Amino acid sequence: MGSPRPDFSQVGFVKTFVLPALLIFVVPVLALLFFRHAEAWFDADVREGILRDVRADSRLSPEDRDQAIDFFTRTPFSQLVADPAVAATVDGNLAFYYATFRWMNRLAWWSILAGVGVFVFVGVCVLFSLRSQTAQYWSLQAGWHVLRLYGAAQTVVIGVLLVALSFWVTALWFNFYSVKLILVVGVFALIAAGLVIVAIFTTPKEEFSIDGVVLRRDDAPLWRELDALCARVGAEPPDQVVAGIDDNFFVTESPVTVRGKLYRGKTLFVSLALLKQLNAAEAQAVLAHEMAHFSGQDTLYSRQIGPLLRRYGAYLHALHQGVITWPVYSFMLCFRALYELSLGRLSRQREFRADAVAAEATSPADVAAALVRVMAYSRFRATVEQELFSTARAMSAADVSGRIEQGFPAYAAGFTSGPDIGEMELAHPFDSHPPLSQRLGALGVPLADDALRGRLGEAGDGGWRAHIPDADGLEREQWRAFEQRFRDEHEASLPYRFLPETPEERELVERSFPPVTFDGADGPLRLECDQIHCEGWPTRVRFADVTNCELTDAQVLKIQYAEGAKQTKSINVKKLGDGQAFLEAFQRYYHRYLVAVAYRKQVQATERKDAE
Repeated sequence: MGSPRPDFSQVGFVKTFVLPALLIFVVPVLALLFFRHAEAWFDADVREGILRDVRADSRLSPEDRDQAIDFFTRTPFSQLVADPAVAATVDGNLAFYYATFRWMNRLAWWSILAGVGVFVFVGVCVLFSLRSQTAQYWSLQAGWHVLRLYGAAQTVVIGVLLVALSFWVTALWFNFYSVKLILVVGVFALIAAGLVIVAIFTTPKEEFSIDGVVLRRDDAPLWRELDALCARVGAEPPDQVVAGIDDNFFVTESPVTVRGKLYRGKTLFVSLALLKQLNAAEAQAVLAHEMAHFSGQDTLYSRQIGPLLRRYGAYLHALHQGVITWPVYSFMLCFRALYELSLGRLSRQREFRADAVAAEATSPADVAAALVRVMAYSRFRATVEQELFSTARAMSAADVSGRIEQGFPAYAAGFTSGPDIGEMELAHPFDSHPPLSQRLGALGVPLADDALRGRLGEAGDGGWRAHIPDADGLEREQWRAFEQRFRDEHEASLPYRFLPETPEERELVERSFPPVTFDGADGPLRLECDQIHCEGWPTRVRFADVTNCELTDAQVLKIQYAEGAKQTKSINVKKLGDGQAFLEAFQRYYHRYLVAVAYRKQVQATERKDAE
């Protein structure tokens, strides 16, 4: 299915990624400016005292006095006190202050220069990654190691600078300091450093689960056909074939879990539902395309790069949680986005190559027809599921497969005349795909080709599906499980759609959110799906009238509502029979109401847009 693309235009990329990445320099630049200012302020104060002593020293000759005045006027004391011998002769506190300024300036400079250096290094890595899949892997490997070490070091440096600033800004400018502020900043710095250090040594769990059934080599004729096809495209056969009902085909070398069992090696996923809609030549074109990914070692590189990307993602997550590390997070995210450009470019090249190999093994017309039919099926299935899920009543059965079977032939026949079809991309669990128009263009088959439209108007013969023993039974079993999950999820969502206006709607909502009564000091407190009431209150408080809810430190829930004039109801949670249960229930019921309000607004906005 088609999906919105990230804004990778020059302006969009700079605005979304580059400008936030520059925040990495904000703290060190501000710290450098401040501590140079602090150093200059102390230099001026110390110079004034020294010059006063020099002028008052009667032991100095006029020439010596003039030389001393000139020397101390031209030479900042911060430069002199950097000499350990000089530092040993001055007040200990003053020497410590100057040492603090000196090290904060050094840290700030290191942070700025390291940021610039890493920016250049990783930029070169990204450019190098565009050369080939091998270059992409090694550049990402090098970039990842440099970035994670830089991110950890930068987190520590920013934390130290912020702690120092939390003391010195108020101490220098306002002659006081806040211990609480310093502790808060220090705690945040320690938490951020801990999160980043843990992320460095954490390896995310690598697991990909597939719904389907593994086809045994000794009892599936499909294997013989696959072996012959692999010989034609110069690829080794997969280690296992998984048959499911998803709306695509794919291959991977990452470990996969099927029905609780882990499988390693090369895996091919075939869609029983799609094989039914494809004729034999189209199915062969699709499978030749997938086997071409094996011959091009595409899946090998995907398997090597995948763990790096997952570790990168976990590291970004830790940085985002660190609060004070958000500038580092933005910096790292910028380069992740740059790598995404490289990954997407080479991924699309792999798809063009696989299409070309498949066209050579079958024909360009077969590959084109297969691409369009698979894409049409994916969009039609999504449309059917969306329409069913939007049904505002409980379903006795979710007949997704039946609706697809009945409606897809007519939909496929007119698919190429729909708007924006050429910009659609096939969904894939591992790789991105070029738009349909580009893939068809590379095959030399335009989207408006009459022969292509004619083929789509013909129902598929399911030729390759016949090579799978009991394909009907396997598909029926999986659709039954899928449709039960679909129905359960739909029914669970229904209570969150209604602001009950009819007895039927209220009954449906109250199946999941029934009225609940709690014992209170002012009488029984009754919580319903859309309101709350107490015997001691003159009126009910409808959620629609609530403007604010607040739980005070004294465990008093204050509900502000507007029914004419603004009013407030207070509930002392500690005086309820089970205060914790009440708070949890109130939060759930009120949250349900807010979700239902948002859902209704979304529906109304969609209806207005459709009407326009």
